Amino acid sequence: MSALAAFVTLGGDPGEAQSRVLSMLSAMPTRGTELRVRALTAGVALGHGRPAGRGGLGPWRLRPGGPVLTGTVRLDNGPELRRALGLAEASDAETVLAVYDRWGLDLPLHLDGDFALALWDPVAARLIGLRDRFGVRPFLYRATPQAVAVASGIEALVAAFPACEPALDEVWIAEYLSGQPTCARRTVYRGISRLEPAHMLLVEKGRTEVRRYWQLEVAPRRRADPPEALLELLDRSVTARMQGGPVGSMLSGGLDSGTVSMLASRRSEGPLPVISMKFDDHPEIDESEWIAKIHAAGRFRPVWIDGRDAHGGDVAELLAEQGGPFFAPNLATSRWLYRRAAEAGVEILLDGHGGDEVISFGVARLTELASEAQWRTLWQSTAAVSDLFGGSRREFFLNSMAQGAQSRWLRAMARRLNVGAKRDPRAWRQALHPALVARTGLVQRVQEAAGARKRGATDDIRQHVATLTAPRYPTTLEVLDRAATLCGIEPRYPFLERRLIEHCVAQPAAAKFHDGMTRALLRDAVRGLLPDEVRLRTSKTNFTPNVRARMLTSWGDNLNRIAGCNPGRIGDYVDLAVIREGIQRLRAGEPDQPALLQTMRAVVLDEWLRGGSSALAPRLDRRTPA
Repeated sequence: MSALAAFVTLGGDPGEAQSRVLSMLSAMPTRGTELRVRALTAGVALGHGRPAGRGGLGPWRLRPGGPVLTGTVRLDNGPELRRALGLAEASDAETVLAVYDRWGLDLPLHLDGDFALALWDPVAARLIGLRDRFGVRPFLYRATPQAVAVASGIEALVAAFPACEPALDEVWIAEYLSGQPTCARRTVYRGISRLEPAHMLLVEKGRTEVRRYWQLEVAPRRRADPPEALLELLDRSVTARMQGGPVGSMLSGGLDSGTVSMLASRRSEGPLPVISMKFDDHPEIDESEWIAKIHAAGRFRPVWIDGRDAHGGDVAELLAEQGGPFFAPNLATSRWLYRRAAEAGVEILLDGHGGDEVISFGVARLTELASEAQWRTLWQSTAAVSDLFGGSRREFFLNSMAQGAQSRWLRAMARRLNVGAKRDPRAWRQALHPALVARTGLVQRVQEAAGARKRGATDDIRQHVATLTAPRYPTTLEVLDRAATLCGIEPRYPFLERRLIEHCVAQPAAAKFHDGMTRALLRDAVRGLLPDEVRLRTSKTNFTPNVRARMLTSWGDNLNRIAGCNPGRIGDYVDLAVIREGIQRLRAGEPDQPALLQTMRAVVLDEWLRGGSSALAPRLDRRTPA
């Protein structure tokens, strides 16, 4: 919950570094009210910003002439590292510096937690940038032949080079509009890059290098570990994330938030504030009944938000907060949750985000059942998957048979019988302008990304790893981090802990889905902790009606503009006929989620291209995409 900035001059005036860093910090709305800039060796400066009274203000240095560190760091293994290093007392930032003194460039291999760091080593004349394994904290950079700048906000990297206006990246635009990101490194601007999770940036001897320092690869378990092992890992993760300030928890009526909240309530000194939403106007998405069951099982201080109050936030306001185009259908709702948590005195907010991906629904088990010819069990198991994702049981059954049956004849028969399940292969790009698709090579990019198989011992593990390392994951976390920080909240995610994730990925598919229940790993682990009505709940609320209502209420002018005769620059990027048809369906109340998502992206990009939320007028770059 702080802002980092660093500037390293490779050529030009070395005296500019300090003023550049100050400009970078000033450009970031997440900088807080306390700022500090340290000018180091000629041409190098590091800066740090934070809210008043929230932890130590960097940059940090252990000794005169030693390495200097700035950024955000929260270590899961801080106590272990301090024991290994013989440190009686030290902050997490000071611990990182001590780890670097001991292990040098192997630094990230020893760190577990959430961090985005920039470290300058004056002896080696080296800048190191680090982002945590799952991208919980944001880290962006911009490299030119003259200098390298790193920051936690994209506006800072625009401000760092005032004479070099960035151009739009059409590949990013095409992937954004289609909902098919193929690379987490790209941003809306060419030349401004995101440091991907589990990666290190090195600036040394006049050159810039990015390297991966960790990969999620695990050996599969032949037998499932006992459920208590998962619960112990979760409990430790929750406990570690409760340190450092007044704690609250987001609480819906689901398995993930319920588990996190119950574990936190057992560790809380008093009743734990839990932030929840109710939707009296939309009973089909209201979870008050499930939330009340969890309230009754723990020690909580309920903080309620009326869903009718969470419709605020027009597109220009959201864009100004995010600093550029974003995709987060429930962002307006999340903002209200963060604001209400801050009003309730919370500074650290536990969030069950990531639970679905970390625990895994376990649907790969359906293919295993088909390969084992367990047809009756397979049919019974499709009920849970159909309830969860929608669609017919017959379709899931035949898909599993087509992929997993040992007999070639059975696989072919299943494909023929499942003709109704065929999807339009062009549906994901139908809302894009054909010329944009062609000049960015979008189809080939998406196909190549889909064909890049993750290494793993089983199909289940490959699918699990691919889900956890998908490009959209870190960008989603960045949106949430920014919205929360602007409300004075630090979000923490107990499911995004390395040892916990490795444990879940390694479990056999039969442990992730059994007895007709998806997410069986967690259901088994929280037996006796969560009320059984919640623990065994198979339904998952679809908040699309709330998103649609908010769009029609708060984004009406934007919809009218795209539907009108002068749509503006957005017409260069989208097929206006498809978008306008989608708008008509939304206004008619048709439950069309693809049209909703396509329209949301088009509206956000349209507002940003018009410059209504930023003084920056985006410049188009028609060069051949890299």
